[in-house]
Amino acid sequence: MGKRRGPRAARGEVRDHLLRAARARFWSHDYGAVTMREIADDAGVDAALINYYFGSKANLFRESMSLPGDPVELVLALFSADRATLGYRTLLIAMEIWETSGMTTTVKVLIRSLLGSDQTLDEYRQWLDTVIITPAARLLGGKNAKYRIESGLAHILGLMLVRYMTQAEPIASMPREELARLHAPTVQVLFTGTYGR
Repeated sequence: MGKRRGPRAARGEVRDHLLRAARARFWSHDYGAVTMREIADDAGVDAALINYYFGSKANLFRESMSLPGDPVELVLALFSADRATLGYRTLLIAMEIWETSGMTTTVKVLIRSLLGSDQTLDEYRQWLDTVIITPAARLLGGKNAKYRIESGLAHILGLMLVRYMTQAEPIASMPREELARLHAPTVQVLFTGTYGR
């Protein structure tokens, strides 16, 4: 397949080729060992298109490792709905996303890559703050909103790692709804300071 030297193909098609190629490379190699030229070769496009569509290797890495869907839309949907069930709904959505998108492999790759590159860790931290934590804190409002968001997310991430990465029982095999019901009060308090469902 000949390389496209410019963005003549449909934007979505080129982006998808690059994301798939990047994901495959990052899953099998350390971040520092992956070059933009290798990704472009795998995608069958010119390496300049990575900068054209993503701006940098770090941005391509972040997008190829991102949660499915639009994180901003997800945050808006969660925090704009019934505040009294925020903890429960967030836990359910976290488990649904993890189970339907193969997140266990992605998280393993992400952790390895973030720990292996200070630059990648810093850029990913900035992205997380800009795209998820700050918008969620703005919607949540009140005193120390960013701290409360980070605390709630820390509890959820810890639970997800125990359930899906270490697969510790009985958490690993507990039905989603039951696990969400048991942990919802904790997440609810961390997010909002008040108990809910």
